[in-house]
Amino acid sequence: MASESENTTSYFVPHLLDQVFELYRSKAESNSLTKEERGQFFYDLSILLGQELVLRSLHLLDDHNFSFFHAKNNRSVCVVEISKGTEYFRLIPGVNFCKCEFFQCHVLQLPRGILYQDVPSGQPGILEDWSEESRVSYTCQHILALRLHQFLKHTGRKTTEKILKKEDIKELQTDVFRD
Repeated sequence: MASESENTTSYFVPHLLDQVFELYRSKAESNSLTKEERGQFFYDLSILLGQELVLRSLHLLDDHNFSFFHAKNNRSVCVVEISKGTEYFRLIPGVNFCKCEFFQCHVLQLPRGILYQDVPSGQPGILEDWSEESRVSYTCQHILALRLHQFLKHTGRKTTEKILKKEDIKELQTDVFRD
């Protein structure tokens, strides 16, 4: 029965998440989200994904650099690197996959360190400081931060864009999934 419930949840959460973003998209694109609407948007995300994940994603928006690497002739082909200091994570917008420990353990439900042992581990005990409610998740804070960055049109000194040759962007995309 628990497995059936998990399958149902994993099917509906992505669609509900898309609906939450879509509900506020037109106002966000025109920069007319009111303080109340923004609060309701984050509340809705917190109900679906957990308040802790949403807060950690917002923290990444404030403290990390976002580098967008686009293909020279096709801006829709993109890899994003979220970094701070020597720690970085590369993501493909629209793809729910990250090499971070949280994604491996709490989204994929794999034993710690089974995949991507070369990933920067950050601080020791990185997973232990998550609450019990966050131990099973649809996504990680990096993916949600990227989606929020794109949704809120977060720009400024911590956002850069770089145009790369087709073969270079392809190599970055391959690196996202490389073991």
